[in-house]
Parts: sequence; C-alpha cells; structure tokens
Amino acid sequence: MFTYVIPARNEQDSVATIVGQACRAAQPGDRVLVVDSGSTDATAQHAAAAGAEVLRGPPGKGAAMAAAVADVNTEWVCFLDADLISAEVNVAATLRTAAADRRADQVLGDYEYLDPGTILASTFTIYEPLVAEFFPEVGALGANSLTGYRAIRRSYLDGLLPVDFGVEAHLNISIAMAGGSTAVCHLGVIGSRFKYKHDMCREIARTILDLAVSHHRLDPGDRAYWNSWVDGGVPAIRAVGGGAGHSASLARLFAAVRRPMPLRRPDWAPHRPG
Repeated sequence: MFTYVIPARNEQDSVATIVGQACRAAQPGDRVLVVDSGSTDATAQHAAAAGAEVLRGPPGKGAAMAAAVADVNTEWVCFLDADLISAEVNVAATLRTAAADRRADQVLGDYEYLDPGTILASTFTIYEPLVAEFFPEVGALGANSLTGYRAIRRSYLDGLLPVDFGVEAHLNISIAMAGGSTAVCHLGVIGSRFKYKHDMCREIARTILDLAVSHHRLDPGDRAYWNSWVDGGVPAIRAVGGGAGHSASLARLFAAVRRPMPLRRPDWAPHRPG
C-alpha cells in the first residue's frame, strides 16, 4: 500500500492538481495526505476539496515530511510536490508503478522542466560536488537528484529528518549508507511554479556536511574550511534568476564549481566502496 504525501506551504493555486493525480493513482488502502506546512492562504481548503486528507504541520519542508511519516504505516511513502502545474504523465501513478516493478528501496522521479531557463543551481553547485567528495556510494541519480517526487519504503524513514530543504540530500545519503538502493524513473516534461530559494543551498550543504561528520568522513576541526567553500558558491547561486541572463548565470556557476575544494588528511578520506 502507498501513502501519497504532499508537503504544501501557500500553494492554494496549484495543490489541487497534484492531489487530483494522487487520487486517480490511489488504489484501495492507499492514502492521499497533504501536510499544510504553516500556510497563510487557502491551501488546506483547496487540498481537502480536491479529495486529500489534510494534516496541519509545522513550517519547513523536512519538518512537514516528518509529520506525515509519523502518521503513516503503509509499506511505501510517495512524496509529491504541491507546485505542479502540468505534466505529460500522472506523476503519482508513474512513481507507484515504478516502485512496484523494481526492487529498489527508493525511486526518484527525474524530469524535464517546461521552462528551459530553469537552472538547478544548488544541485549543480553544492549538492553534486559535496556528495561526490564525501559519499561516492550514492552514485548518479539523474539530473534532478534533489527531486521532490520520490517513492521510499517506509522502513527507511524512521530516522530523524532535517527540518528544511536539506531533506532530499539527507534521504539520498542515508538510504545509500543504510545499504538501500535507488532507481530513477522519468516523468517527461513538468511545468511547475519553480521558485529560487536563497537559503536552500546552505541548508543542503549543512545537511551533507553534518552527515559527513557523523559518518567520520569529515574531521569536525576542518568543518570551517568547508563552510567557507560553500560560502564562496552562494553568490553565484543567488544571482540565478536575478535578471543577469541564462548564459551569465551558467558562467558564474561553472566558475563556482571549478573552485578547489579544501584539502583533507588521508586518514579522513572517504572509504571508497570495494
């Protein structure tokens, strides 16, 4: 059985679209649950009118997801984004089918953005370099490795989740470190109300570096050097969507990615698999 979980904060104009998809995808015994994450608009009312259960949750994406997990006992939890505007497929049904057809413990929904100008700046500049450095066993998870569309076996969700936008990075790493497997399925072209969130990159970095310390991949005494490396990439990320133009934004991000990473002592190097 599946529970579809839709964290939503001030998404009254779009939440009914993904709720409708989830309701059509649901089978007997499944649930469609919207977590209203401190909305100040009519998100909860629109979600309920579209057919969802509504749970009042705390602010913060990870905190909202954790509130849902505490209320769920189905074998699978399928997280969905509330800002969906259009899709070539039923996203909820596609993820459900992919989870049932494969032996993976997590299925990520990769997709193309309807707006070709969308740049996944935090994924490209912060997440991918840090995960490759500290957690190479996570591997390649598609272009949208921090996608909000993902189905996960409930048994992998018992740990403490970050309260913020570091949650997807945490899931990718923690599932890999627990020996779980991840598969990627393609969802075609998706239109959404994509919004650049300036603090997201720091939240993602903090989650990865916290995990690197807890898994003994990073000496806590060297944490400040890595925080400084993150700080150096923030201006390039914040410039995206600020009117500088697509090419100029990409050039800044390329320069940020090419920055040398701090050196680490050999005895703190990641344990490479095999």
